[in-house]
Amino acid sequence: MAPKRRPVNVVRSGNAGNSSKPSATPAAPVDPNAPHGTFRDGTPRPAPLFPAGYKTPVAVLNEKCQKMGWEKPVVESHANRGSQSFTGSVILKKRISKNVYNLEEVRFVPHPPLEIATAAEAKHWAATYALFRFCSNLPMAMTLPPSIRPYWSTLTADKAASPPHRAWEFNPDPFAAKKEVSDRQNKRQEKEEEKTKAAESGSGAGSGRNTPAVRQEAKGGRGAAWDNAPEVKMAAALREMVEGTVRKMMQQFPSAVLEASRDATATASTSPSGVNTPSLDLSSLQTQLTTLGFRPSHINSCTSAIASATSRLQSSSTSTKDPLVLALSILSPLEAAIEWVLLHVPEDDLPQRYRPSSSSADFITGSSTKSAGKSALVKSWLIDKLVKQAGFPRKPVEVILAEEERESAALDKLGRRLCGWEEGEDGWGVEEYGSGWIAGDEGAEEERKQHREEEVMALSAVLGERFEEVSASEYTIHITPEFSNTPDSLDLHIIFDEVSPYPSAQHPTHAPTFYLSSETLPAYIRLHLHAQLMRQFRDPERHDLRSVLESGWGGAVLSMVEYLETTLQEVVDRPPDVGEVTKYLAPKVEELVPEVRAVQKRKVQQARIRGEKRKPTVEDEERAKRRRQTMLDHPEYETMMDVRMNLPAWKERNSITDALEQYRVLVVVGETGCGKSTQLPQFILDHEILAGRGASANILVTQPRRVAAMGVASRVAQERMEDLDKSPGTVGYAIRGERRSGPDTSVLFCTTGVILRRLGSGDPDLRGVSHVVVDEAHERGVDTDLLICLLRDLLERNKDIKIILMSATINEQIFIDYFGGCPSLKIPGFTHPVKDIYLEDVISKLGYSPTPSRFGPRQTEEQKASLRAEFSQLKLSPDHQRTLEVISASDRIDYGLVAAVVKHIVNTATSPDGAVLIFMPGVMEIRQCITELERASLGSVAIMPLHANLSSAEQRQVFAATKPRRKIVVATNVAETSVTIPDVIYVVDGGKVKETQYEEENGMQKLVECWTSRASGRQRRGRAGRTQPGECYKLYTRRTENNSMPRFPIPEILRTPLEALFLQVKAMNEDTDVKAFLGKAIDPPKMDAINAAWQTLQDLGAVEGEDHKSRLTALGRHMSSIPVDLRLAKMLVLGTIFKCLDPILTIAAILSSKPLFTSPIDKREESKKARESFAWAKSDLLTDVRAYDACMDVRKKGGSHGAVKTFCDDNFISFTTLRDITSLRSDFLSALSSLGFFSSTSAAELAKYNVNAKVDNLVKGVIVGGLYPRVVRVAMPKAQYERVQQGTIQKDHEAKEVKLFDQAGRVFVHPSSILFNESGFKSGYLAYFSKAETSKVFLRDATEVPLYGMLLFGGQITINHWAGGIMLGTDGHVKIRANTRIGVLCSQLRRLLDAQLTEQIESPHAADLTGHDDVVQAMLALLQRDGLTM
Repeated sequence: MAPKRRPVNVVRSGNAGNSSKPSATPAAPVDPNAPHGTFRDGTPRPAPLFPAGYKTPVAVLNEKCQKMGWEKPVVESHANRGSQSFTGSVILKKRISKNVYNLEEVRFVPHPPLEIATAAEAKHWAATYALFRFCSNLPMAMTLPPSIRPYWSTLTADKAASPPHRAWEFNPDPFAAKKEVSDRQNKRQEKEEEKTKAAESGSGAGSGRNTPAVRQEAKGGRGAAWDNAPEVKMAAALREMVEGTVRKMMQQFPSAVLEASRDATATASTSPSGVNTPSLDLSSLQTQLTTLGFRPSHINSCTSAIASATSRLQSSSTSTKDPLVLALSILSPLEAAIEWVLLHVPEDDLPQRYRPSSSSADFITGSSTKSAGKSALVKSWLIDKLVKQAGFPRKPVEVILAEEERESAALDKLGRRLCGWEEGEDGWGVEEYGSGWIAGDEGAEEERKQHREEEVMALSAVLGERFEEVSASEYTIHITPEFSNTPDSLDLHIIFDEVSPYPSAQHPTHAPTFYLSSETLPAYIRLHLHAQLMRQFRDPERHDLRSVLESGWGGAVLSMVEYLETTLQEVVDRPPDVGEVTKYLAPKVEELVPEVRAVQKRKVQQARIRGEKRKPTVEDEERAKRRRQTMLDHPEYETMMDVRMNLPAWKERNSITDALEQYRVLVVVGETGCGKSTQLPQFILDHEILAGRGASANILVTQPRRVAAMGVASRVAQERMEDLDKSPGTVGYAIRGERRSGPDTSVLFCTTGVILRRLGSGDPDLRGVSHVVVDEAHERGVDTDLLICLLRDLLERNKDIKIILMSATINEQIFIDYFGGCPSLKIPGFTHPVKDIYLEDVISKLGYSPTPSRFGPRQTEEQKASLRAEFSQLKLSPDHQRTLEVISASDRIDYGLVAAVVKHIVNTATSPDGAVLIFMPGVMEIRQCITELERASLGSVAIMPLHANLSSAEQRQVFAATKPRRKIVVATNVAETSVTIPDVIYVVDGGKVKETQYEEENGMQKLVECWTSRASGRQRRGRAGRTQPGECYKLYTRRTENNSMPRFPIPEILRTPLEALFLQVKAMNEDTDVKAFLGKAIDPPKMDAINAAWQTLQDLGAVEGEDHKSRLTALGRHMSSIPVDLRLAKMLVLGTIFKCLDPILTIAAILSSKPLFTSPIDKREESKKARESFAWAKSDLLTDVRAYDACMDVRKKGGSHGAVKTFCDDNFISFTTLRDITSLRSDFLSALSSLGFFSSTSAAELAKYNVNAKVDNLVKGVIVGGLYPRVVRVAMPKAQYERVQQGTIQKDHEAKEVKLFDQAGRVFVHPSSILFNESGFKSGYLAYFSKAETSKVFLRDATEVPLYGMLLFGGQITINHWAGGIMLGTDGHVKIRANTRIGVLCSQLRRLLDAQLTEQIESPHAADLTGHDDVVQAMLALLQRDGLTM
């Protein structure tokens, strides 16, 4: 049988068979003049197709196909016939089954064909065409290289102009689109066959134009995602107010977000996308705008503005300070042009697709008419007529009707005001109008009536069907221009009522009462024609019109018709300026001159002075020596010296100081307990004093935790005969929100975050600092890694500073290599030996029998057999072996085992003084462990917790003596390093730690309980044996330690989100490329994590663009200055600006604390009902705010401490958390105050920032601003109806029928949320603070958010001009149906708000917008009722 023939698309490996590779040839010499390098043979490399940093379209296409689960696309180029250019094609492939050869294909060929210079470039243009065909609903233009973007814009315009039947071309699933077309063609063929058969049989066939299928196709193809999206509206009055605000503030802030883009003189690699865009193609832009339906006159004005702005953008002139230049810097020319037209052209002069739906118009509420009766209804009807039909703005109409309610008189006065005639106009002024026609003279009335009837007869005879009688007092004349090449229509309405004096010789300044209406012409053109008609009656050259009015015989209307017919076409072709038309109806926007403020800028020198000492004098050096001598003369100093000299570090003091005299970087390696944390800073200080440099010594010692910074500082102060609590001397500490130091402080212990903030707040070189000691460097926290990276760069700028890294003996070589092979010193181990006691060593002595866990991981039979075989080799009884099996099979902490081990320690201890230190992974575990210990009979003991959430005073209690009671401390890993409790002899190591793990793919952060590393285990055992030999009881077996525990902990930078780190780096130097900077870290983070973090900063509005060199926005600079999670920092900034600070302070504190409500296992239902009693505004966060406020009300009403605690207990509120929230609120207020947001924290001052605190929608908007893009879409079930006696009503949905989706898929509200049983969500979107995956992906702290909250505070706005909607962000997850003008206005408001922040970022009162709060007030008006009315 012949061998099977292999498929043609399967290629043998190059290694198959004998290799016939040619021998290597020597490389040709490199041509130094080749601009892009050379190949191995010496030929110059061609220039790259695209700028560095951009993915090619082919690469983007490959990634998209891979993400969709399709095969790799085939991209080909083809030469065009008869020319030297190239076109291309793309074939997409998708598996139909598991068979790799069973593929479905879709072929894309650009139409019209491409005309590209080279075959290589043609492939990328063809890939762009293929991408657009199935990704046109995503804002991908800015991700493509600049030279490709115009082609994407051309495709966008083509799609916008495409008829509905082409909707299938842009289906996100091209394979489904192909099937749709195929099915449609088959159906058409079947219909043709049926028609043929019917014709043959003599029967007719219908056209089918109104069949359901055809009607559905005629609707267009924007897709189900848009059809199901919630719709946002903007009332006409609100729209006018917002437009006025935008125009006014653009004049007041001519830079209008200049800080949001880079300087126009930036280089190609750092400038915004618009700068790199090829030269503007105005003819193409005009064609695209014409296709979209804009008027030629508006297109000409727009293209002129675009061309001018483009030249300014590409020049180095400072004239780039205008909004259009900004728009071009971040949008394509077509998008910038559309945005310009939408902002400058009146709404009713836009193409139909850009106009609001009729449902967005104003309406009269029933309540307003009922309260004022019939007169109010008539007045409202008249306002509606004059605004909607006559085209006058609402405000002037309301002003006139407040004085004159008669229709014709009101119209006459509006016409005169339109012309600017107020008084002194020879009888034509508004103030000279008089009372109109006064009844009483029957002869005059009869004469007026007769002349009117004659004029009506004449008009009817001359105009024929164009003249129409609407009512007894109103007539309509249809105007037909002389040249009928315009599709626009115009109607002249004449009113002959009892009030109008026309025609009358006694009233020669009263023309016929009229107004103009049109279904196609915008209001401002009709008002322009109205004013021009009015001016004709006063034109000295129009003797005919003046004589008609003076004679009182009538006949003016026909002259008015003739004028409109000859003028209409010219006005349409060259429309007037809107501002000129209405300048007399509404106050002209003031030419505001910005106030010259005495803005006190933050000066870098001031920031440096905070930590920089003046140059020391000889007297200063002598004073330093005297302070040291005072310490030496202290009576207790010798005793303290005996303790210090017994530490292993003491023997290395000379080696350390000698090394620092020779080198600028030193790595000190020592085991826990050697004394390096307390002794090394003192060695340096004493050496500097003896060397005559004591006054200039300024030593910063960083600790990873607050507890360690305070504890070590206190110990060092005690060793130097100082009392840190009473009066700080040479030793002090600084942690967030607390500082203890004085003018003589030379050694400052601080958390890593404190020194990072100093580096980022004006002192990047740490001027005046002599030494930086980084303790516990081996822990590899994010802050520590960042600090080490910064210090390495700092060594080049500050030639005087010296760096000391202190590490345990945990992979210390990595630090030595990072600093170029710097010297290192090792300090010997513990002062006393520590005995390791594993679980198998002590289990037989405990008498403990655990209960098998039902929730542990399932083990295979092989695993169980292996475990038994290993334990059988131990010298243990079968019962004890089974106990070990049960404990080893469980993945949870056995608190009974912990209590049994502690009881064994207490019963067998030789000394009654030795303290016990127990390590637990978290706060909850500490509480459960303490509860179990209290149940055990341990005798006289003092049990106390130790974790980071405790106050400073509570943390210090663990260091105090408890004799005669034995001290038992249950701690998290805060006690693992630096913190030394002197009397600890026994350590009980649970072996577990809670570690933050981050999944870049779905943005989910998890706090996972896992085994600690073996290195951390050595640190824990080192806490024992400080004063005498100690014992470490390990609650795991040697097998577990060897098989399950990693050697070293994973650096935190590789397992946590990086956005806060990015913000820190940018705050220190805004021009830093964070991607390149983190590439210099000890362990550079993954690219996925870097991209995810940068995207988060973009979503939060903290950075200006996609490039990692982008600068911080004004908001980002504010956020970087507040020492709190960046999402909460943004909330605090926005809460201050929008004057709703109090609830935002509480929310930020709540999200930084433990849960406010407790949920005891035995009272879970009662706890849930208690929380639901505070439910408010469909928000977990606002519910907690209400509960907190209720507790504070008890205190404000004079309730005692006990009364507040009782209230908390009755409502299942944690009193401890309540206290933490109050403390954090105070910290946040202090942080805002220190940044200059307000002058003081007095009640009167803060009241100014809480005037909008009760506006729930505003507070929700601020919440969105902080939490975006943590937003989920609500998918409501289809409406179902049931029949009742009165008819049919819609059934209520059940909560379980409502589905929630985020970017990764379906999610669920956590059962503890007040929204868990909610079945109705009006806006369609929820924001949440965190999500965690257990049995499902659950959301916590969820809030229903208003649509305008999303638009004004959410992600970047992208307007979909053809679908009639707005997308937020870049992934298209948030879609909102809206008139595109709404999107433009919201985008402008956001830019102007950022412009205000930019102007005021260096002001001492950054949030004081007094006199400049127009933008804030406009946003507030939109939020209050979600855009429906003022």
